[in-house]
Amino acid sequence: MKTLLRHIRIAIVILSSSVASAQEFTTANVFAHNDYAGDKPFHMAYDLRVGYIEADVFLVDDDLMVAHERGEIRPERTLEELYLRPLNSHILKNNGFAYEDEKHALTLMIDLKTPGFATLDALVACLKKYPDLLSSQTLQIMISGNVPDPKLWKDFPSFIHFDGRPGIEYTPDQLARISMISTNFRSHVQWDGEGTLPAQARATMSELMKTAHSHGKKFRFWATPDFPNAWKELMRAEVDVIATDKVPELVEFLRSQQ
Repeated sequence: MKTLLRHIRIAIVILSSSVASAQEFTTANVFAHNDYAGDKPFHMAYDLRVGYIEADVFLVDDDLMVAHERGEIRPERTLEELYLRPLNSHILKNNGFAYEDEKHALTLMIDLKTPGFATLDALVACLKKYPDLLSSQTLQIMISGNVPDPKLWKDFPSFIHFDGRPGIEYTPDQLARISMISTNFRSHVQWDGEGTLPAQARATMSELMKTAHSHGKKFRFWATPDFPNAWKELMRAEVDVIATDKVPELVEFLRSQQ
C-alpha cells in the first residue's frame, strides 16, 4: 500500500508539472516595461512583436511627455513623437492592423504620472488626432498609474481601457472597460527568482489569477524578478503576461523554450 501511495504521489507531481507548463508562451505574452528607457523606444519592442508596450507620461502644459521621473523630461520625447506617430505609420502600412499578422494584437499601456483626470483628457484629445489608431481592431489603449475613479470611466471614450487592480469590486460596466488586472508582485510574494517558486507563493499567485480569470481578464504582476530562472518559474505558474526590462533576452529565451 505504501508503495502504491508513493507512485500516486509521484504521478500527481508529474501531472501538476505538465499542467503548469501547458500554456504556450510567445512574444504576445511579453510586456515591455518602461520601454522608453531603452536605446530604441517603441521600435525595438515592436520589431520583436511583443504584446504590450508601456510608456510613462507627464502632462506638461499641454504636452504629454514620456519619462519615468519629472527630472528626465526632454522636449523632444513626447508621446506623439516616440509612440503615436510611428505606430500610426505601421498601422497604415498594415491595412489597419497593429502588426502585419492580423491575429497578433498589441496593447499600448500609458502610465499616467500626473493627475489622472487632466492627463487623461489631454491624452484623449491627442489620440483623436490619429483615427487610424483608434479604429484598429488589433490595437488597444490601456491606462494605468493615476487612473481616475472607476465611477468616472464612463465619461471617457470607449477606446480608452483601464488597468484594473485585484480586490476591487467593479461593476459590470467598469469590468467591460478593464483590459487586465495587475498588481505589485512584492506585495504578495517574497521570492527572489532563484530556485523553484515556493508552493505557498504559487498558491497565492494562482488565487489572484483565478479571480481575474473568472472575470475574463488576464493578470499581470509588476516588479517580478527579471532573469531566465524567474521567467521559467513564472511560465510554470502560468502568469498571463511577463513584464521585463530585458525584452530581447526574454524573447530569445521564449524562442529557445519552444
